[in-house]
Amino acid sequence: MRDIVLLHPAGLMPDTWTDVVRSLPADWKPWLPHLGAGPPAQQRVVAEQYLDRQELRRVVLVGHGTGALVAAGIAKQQPHRVSHVVLSGLPRPEESHVKAAKLLPKFLLRRRGVDKGALVDSLAEARDLDLAGITAPTLLIDDADYSADPARFVAEINDFLSSNPA
Repeated sequence: MRDIVLLHPAGLMPDTWTDVVRSLPADWKPWLPHLGAGPPAQQRVVAEQYLDRQELRRVVLVGHGTGALVAAGIAKQQPHRVSHVVLSGLPRPEESHVKAAKLLPKFLLRRRGVDKGALVDSLAEARDLDLAGITAPTLLIDDADYSADPARFVAEINDFLSSNPA
């Protein structure tokens, strides 16, 4: 049985992975932590606590959007716990994006349920992310929206896992 932890983007719920879960092979066990809407550093703590509570020792981490930042952070800080990493839709903002976020009025973001400080922190963390520190086999899927074609998304992950045994 292969444990696969699916990490959703900030502001969404774990059920965004429903169609992916339905497409998983029978011998994969999905785990769907609720990360909340905080910055990636806070979500990483939530995800690590979830892994501890569930006593998950060696997992495949799959993250989309800010969930990919969380997966990368765990893979770098706890490499013993991660067999493979799949980073989908990894945000890669430029410095200008961070500066622009700092200029946005708080009230505009608050209307959308976004904390300005968390947004700026998330953009800065994504900008500074160093993937070279990840030792587990890592698959980057830049063009994939897992909800558009979940079967293809799972097939791509399955091919990656098959060609990169742990």
